[in-house]
Amino acid sequence: MHRHLAIIVTLAVLSQPASLPVLAPLGFLEATAQETRQKKEKPKGRRSQVLSKRAYAKIEEAQQLLADEDYANALVQLQQIRDGAKFTPYEKAVALQTAGFVYAGQGDYVKTIAAFEEAANSGDLPPRVVSDLVYNLAQLNLAEGRNARALDYMTRWFAEVEGEPTAGAYGLKAQIHLVMEDFTAAEQAVRKALSKVETPRQNWTRLLLSVLLQQERYGEARPILEDAALRWPGVKAFWQQLTAVYYEVGEEQLAFVAQQVMHRQNMLKTSKELAGIAQLYLYHDIPIKAANVLQTGLDDGRIEKTVKNYELLAQSYMHAREWDKAVAPLTLAAEKSDKGRFYEQLGQSYLQDEKWRDAEKAFVNALNKGGLRDAANTWLLLGIARTRVEKWDAAIDAFRKAGDDDDMAKDAFRWIRSIERRLAAQARG
Repeated sequence: MHRHLAIIVTLAVLSQPASLPVLAPLGFLEATAQETRQKKEKPKGRRSQVLSKRAYAKIEEAQQLLADEDYANALVQLQQIRDGAKFTPYEKAVALQTAGFVYAGQGDYVKTIAAFEEAANSGDLPPRVVSDLVYNLAQLNLAEGRNARALDYMTRWFAEVEGEPTAGAYGLKAQIHLVMEDFTAAEQAVRKALSKVETPRQNWTRLLLSVLLQQERYGEARPILEDAALRWPGVKAFWQQLTAVYYEVGEEQLAFVAQQVMHRQNMLKTSKELAGIAQLYLYHDIPIKAANVLQTGLDDGRIEKTVKNYELLAQSYMHAREWDKAVAPLTLAAEKSDKGRFYEQLGQSYLQDEKWRDAEKAFVNALNKGGLRDAANTWLLLGIARTRVEKWDAAIDAFRKAGDDDDMAKDAFRWIRSIERRLAAQARG
């Protein structure tokens, strides 16, 4: 995979955290209460699957304490059930499960996992409750980076679930496989998830794209990304990935269009992003747009005031033939740089505006600062500027220095002969 696309894919995947289970202990208590009511109606029901009034009251109090974020006292209530000799194994398992919810409320998912595992494996909870715990354990282990354990629990859940698994279950399975880099299994699961819903879900679409892009299947990813960008136009990640895919398949113009869409939607926020879109405007021969982006960004502080960005602004103005506007950014770049090339560009800008004395000063500064790629050309330009202000001797001196370079000698000595002829004519006149 090309490096820039690999980075985008990685960021897209990392931006989607492993989903945590929705832990709703109060809902479980309501289900338990219903079982208790059913017990009253059907006295011959299983005693082990019903909470006594005492156990129900303690668990209800614990859950109210959990709702109030009084975790310590909630655990005390539950521990009394777990330690009490008069409570049934079922009641102890319910207390242990509820303790898992308390640990989750504290953000301690390691303890949540331990509590749920013990409750699920106790053999004292109804199959439906165990199934829910196993599903939660798959989510929790994934969130904690225990990917193999997450897959084990997900596999167990699929083996034991009654009826057809939900779309969400296939989505979770796909997420686990993706993290474990089993792309084939991840793709199968996520496509199954998507097939079970009327409209695509964004997180599953992201997951499928991650699978395809990490396998460099750009042609298959393209229509999915195009649909995603239209379906969720405000999601920056889809436009970024679509841009990268267009570049990969050789659609440079479409990639530029996608980036313009991001710019119009104010998705480009950082200095690097704004300077990047400005470079693209310049590359695609829209220099005044590039200049506007850069000038606005530099003025309001969103674009860093670096030598490179001032140079880019100056280049944009010069390509737009706005020579006078190029002066300020070139001057700033020249002052910040330890090399003379920006003074040279500044001198060229002054030449275009026929500001000969300013051009002369800029070329002198460029030569004094040094580090020029073609000093001979700068000497030639300095000679031309001096010629325009009739500094004949200084101009000839500059042309002679330019003539020290073999490639520049012909032009340099042509200028010298022109000056000599003019001076001779003045002497005769």
